[in-house]
Amino acid sequence: MISFAAVTESGLKLLCWILAVGLIVATLAVPQPVNPWEMPSLVLDRAAVSDAIRFDRALAAEAPDSEEAQALRSLFLDHGRAEANPPYSIDDYNRRQIAIHHATRALAERHGRSALGMLRAQAVEEATEAFCDGDHEPKNEEEVALLGGFTEVARTYQLIRGGEVIAPELTIRSLYKARWNSIHRQPLVDGFSAIELQSYWGWLAFHGWGKPLEDRRDALVSFQKAGGTGAYEAAALFELLADRPERAATRLQALYEERGELRLRNLGLGALHAAVSQSVTP
Repeated sequence: MISFAAVTESGLKLLCWILAVGLIVATLAVPQPVNPWEMPSLVLDRAAVSDAIRFDRALAAEAPDSEEAQALRSLFLDHGRAEANPPYSIDDYNRRQIAIHHATRALAERHGRSALGMLRAQAVEEATEAFCDGDHEPKNEEEVALLGGFTEVARTYQLIRGGEVIAPELTIRSLYKARWNSIHRQPLVDGFSAIELQSYWGWLAFHGWGKPLEDRRDALVSFQKAGGTGAYEAAALFELLADRPERAATRLQALYEERGELRLRNLGLGALHAAVSQSVTP
């Protein structure tokens, strides 16, 4: 038997610490249903993110400043002004799109198609700086034209919460890059690297609350194809959102057996609890 009178103060602290750790381990080992409604967070490889941003900045530095480049940029900014001050007529929109089409072709003929990527990277750099500075609202006419309706897009997709940017920088850059592509009638994710695809589709899948579930499922498939992590867990939770808690529980249990993560086990129990509650609800 231990005589506590003989235990030093440091020894007593160590004993208390061991007991506390043992209690935590024992608590974690006991199956505990956890509310399974929260999606996993978007996790991106830090080195790949840095490489993608560095590459875009290098491209932006090479952007041509020719008459063709200036003409296309001017049309892009005109579009942003119209976007920021709706409504505008469909005729104005069509005229602007035709002009952008001709200007895009003229730029490519003068400098090659790679110049489009350079101008896009330049716009992304300027827009990210304007958006991430202060309250995320344009502060002058140049920023109004540059951001256009992007601030509203940011609110829709919850890039901002409580006045703070919560989305990763690469997600902000990728969504703006997709906007640039759309305005210039390029494929939405044209020129995206794998990590940019993950940042774009992953945010829409994991954090696109309020968007149709099928759209988020499609985004999740694209995220997984791009090599993103967390897709299987999100797919299980989508079953819960689709009112199929028993399927969610089965998927989460399978993931737990594969990975051995207690968190997945407890999420599965939470989904099972939801399934039971659903079955007894009159």
